[in-house]
Amino acid sequence: MRQGWGHGPLASPRGGHPRRGAPGRPPGRPGRAVAARYGPGRAAAAVLVLLAAAAAVGTPAYAGTAPGGPKERDAQLVYCLDAAHRADLVTAATRLGFLRPGPTFDGTVRPVVSDVGSMTPELWAERRKKDFGRACSALMAAASDSPGAAAEAKPEEGWFQTFLKSLPLLAAGALLTLGGQFSERVSSERRQLSRQLVSHEALYRTAVREYLAAYESDPRADHAAVATAREALRGVLTQVSGPASRRAAARRLAEELPLIRPLPAAQGGGVLGTEDRTRLGQEVWQSVETQPRAVMEINRRAPYWRWRALRERSAGAAPEVTA
Repeated sequence: MRQGWGHGPLASPRGGHPRRGAPGRPPGRPGRAVAARYGPGRAAAAVLVLLAAAAAVGTPAYAGTAPGGPKERDAQLVYCLDAAHRADLVTAATRLGFLRPGPTFDGTVRPVVSDVGSMTPELWAERRKKDFGRACSALMAAASDSPGAAAEAKPEEGWFQTFLKSLPLLAAGALLTLGGQFSERVSSERRQLSRQLVSHEALYRTAVREYLAAYESDPRADHAAVATAREALRGVLTQVSGPASRRAAARRLAEELPLIRPLPAAQGGGVLGTEDRTRLGQEVWQSVETQPRAVMEINRRAPYWRWRALRERSAGAAPEVTA
């Protein structure tokens, strides 16, 4: 009976037939065993997975054996080879088993390695970097004066980390700038609106006064100047922005401006006399005299209009909003 591997009979040599009674594959050849079972492509992937797993398992065993970074190394050389700390370095290395005990009179040290003789601490730090690094790190940690640890604990930050740390300050500065610009824009618009309202309201009252004076003597006095001044003031009032209550008040005032058309020359089937025209003109002028106060009230600040809208709602009279 042919031996099976889950994918058909045992593969035969190229160009021939399977050999009967062929000896089994020798042990200890996992690559070929995987290839025979999964095929060349899948076998290579499986071997890579095995190697990666082995590397991952073996990595922790060697973690920490590599020497420290360049900055820590530089700090160790400066600190431990200083004349004030050299004797302590030798003592620490001796206790850790890196140097042979015993006094030296020429300032040299004796590593425990049998084929190495006496040497200066600088030469020992160069040739036995790992031993020197461990001894110096232990000395700095014990002395609580470890510039190497500080250099390792506070690595140099990149531009992105610096940007992230400064981002709240940048955002606060941008918000303050935008707030200042918005406040300045609102104040500028309010000042401009105030100038336009005062100017156009004054022109309108002047035109009305001149028209009413002419109307008293001539019922067919020219109304064109009043119509022009009224339309200009009405245009400014319809462009008022802000809270809904202020917009509604401005549009209502624009529609209620007097003298939308000329005063009549006759009334009730008869021509109006001079006294009647004077009386009618005085009534119109009294209405016009109330406009300056109403026009300037439109330019009051937004909090006033919000408070006014709240008061009107609480009183049950919602402010009229004209689209």
